[in-house]
Amino acid sequence: MLKTTLTATALSLTMASFAVAQDFTMRLSHGDNESNPTHLTAVKFQELVDEYTEGRVVVQIFPSNALGTETEVAQALRMGSIEAEILYTGNLVPLAPSAGVLMLPYAYTTTEQAHLAMDTLLEPLNERLVPEAGVRALGLLEKGFRVLTTNQPVQTLDDLRGLKVRVSPNDIAIKTFQAWGIEPLPMDWAEVFPALQQRVIDGQENPYTTAISSRFYEVQSDITEIHYMMWTGPLLISERVFQSYPEDIQEAVARAGREAVEYGRQVSGELTEEAKAELVERGMTLHGAPQDEEKWSEAAESLWPQFYSQIGGEEWATQAIEIIKSSAE
Repeated sequence: MLKTTLTATALSLTMASFAVAQDFTMRLSHGDNESNPTHLTAVKFQELVDEYTEGRVVVQIFPSNALGTETEVAQALRMGSIEAEILYTGNLVPLAPSAGVLMLPYAYTTTEQAHLAMDTLLEPLNERLVPEAGVRALGLLEKGFRVLTTNQPVQTLDDLRGLKVRVSPNDIAIKTFQAWGIEPLPMDWAEVFPALQQRVIDGQENPYTTAISSRFYEVQSDITEIHYMMWTGPLLISERVFQSYPEDIQEAVARAGREAVEYGRQVSGELTEEAKAELVERGMTLHGAPQDEEKWSEAAESLWPQFYSQIGGEEWATQAIEIIKSSAE
């Protein structure tokens, strides 16, 4: 009897040890190259998950949309067939409209305000992302404000009028530029550089780091620091996958996500400053903010009610805006 009991105990301990040592594999997809803050954030997340789970979760990184487009992967996260992703907020909105509050034009105008707003929004936003898209945001990355590059100085709204500017193909960006008195041109990303080169368009709007990586200094001469929209992107995990983890793994992964995003924001800020300096060295002229940016902001903010139905409804939009505004106080 004693021998049987000891054997059963040993078997039980062996099974328990096996359970503790059981690894989980997490595939993390993103659409950028390996020098981008997105990838550096993913690498930091990989390191922290390994540390905080003591090797029980292995993160495999797939850059440059190796697993599919950002929207395709987000759909796969809903089903749990892919575990994690970092993507541009605009590509999440079709699946999770509530994320669109991060894209309201001139919602925040400084990096510090944006960070406070995004951190405060994280939990209430997750309450909506989970039912809408079956995903959970572990943190919200940013890569700087989308600045305006052109082939002539733009320092006032009057300078903008008459120019042909490419914008991201989303309703918020299109209507914002329309409110500023021009008819913007939504265009696929692959077409932008040749269109600038051939003067089919006069300008485009993207973060400083994109201006460097896309060599816009070869076809554009001027930069205006409009603060109408920041590039934001959540670090997402499939809710099905997250709920399948033991509680201690959930806590470790959530902690790794928060800290990885903080690191990514820091790297993004450093790379933005480096990009600005390099663009000047390569001959571009930085004009700073428009002289009449208050007019840009007022025109953009007046559009907000038009977007409420697209970003989760008026009640959520009002709640989110209150959070964003309070972060500036």
